Amino acid sequence: MTKIKGLALAVGLGFSALATAHPTWLLPSHFSVSKAEGSWITFDYTASHTVFSVDKPASAHDAKIIMPSGATERPDFVLKGQRRSVFDFFFIEEGTHKVVVANQDPLYLTFYTDRRGDKGKIQANKITREDKLPRGATDAKTMAIIKHTESYVTVMAPTEIKATNKGFEMVPVTHPADLIENEAFTFSYLVNGKPVEGVEVTLTQEGAQYRDAQDALIAKTDTNGEVEFTVASAGRYLLAANQRYKLKGDSMADMATTMLHTTIEVQLD
Repeated sequence: MTKIKGLALAVGLGFSALATAHPTWLLPSHFSVSKAEGSWITFDYTASHTVFSVDKPASAHDAKIIMPSGATERPDFVLKGQRRSVFDFFFIEEGTHKVVVANQDPLYLTFYTDRRGDKGKIQANKITREDKLPRGATDAKTMAIIKHTESYVTVMAPTEIKATNKGFEMVPVTHPADLIENEAFTFSYLVNGKPVEGVEVTLTQEGAQYRDAQDALIAKTDTNGEVEFTVASAGRYLLAANQRYKLKGDSMADMATTMLHTTIEVQLD
């Protein structure tokens, strides 16, 4: 199996841009439906540095539900408020659904070196950067910043979750419906279908605002792109990982950084 390591790109300003960006999270009211006649589930979506704490407004107009059959549906009753967005969906098809909110229009940042040798950045893609770069600028590289937020809902019985093999993604090794406290569970991280080693993954339980510290668990993916966690208590958790990777033949950017956040539920033993 081909493996790729995290790219060490010399774009220091890109890290500061990510550091100031508010992470997004998606929180379903329920993670499972146990009746064949189906059930409505509601979702909260917002941007916040505190896990599952409502803070900044974020739009869910790009939300989609990937059905067990592979079909894609849009949610119902999407509403953007001043601090969060909400939407509902009626889950009835048996199996595991992937619920995703991903920005369809990434933020494009172009990094460059000016005539004095100083580093700079502008908001522009590969097409528009030529008209915006300072005269004499060199080493121009454009990065697309992608926010991808997701969770899973299982109706009746779990089904296999397959990789899309596109961009940076998480594929559960342990099914999201089978996460149990005090039992190890594993996730796999891929870039364009290939395992990526060395990705730092953070797992944070809800209620961080009531603790003296985040108490997050941090681990890095191994040579198979896999990371393993064991938690001592049931509850809702947020998985967070960022990855930068090169783009080939993309007209808008030379590279991309995906901020990937996955909400999971760990059940009682």
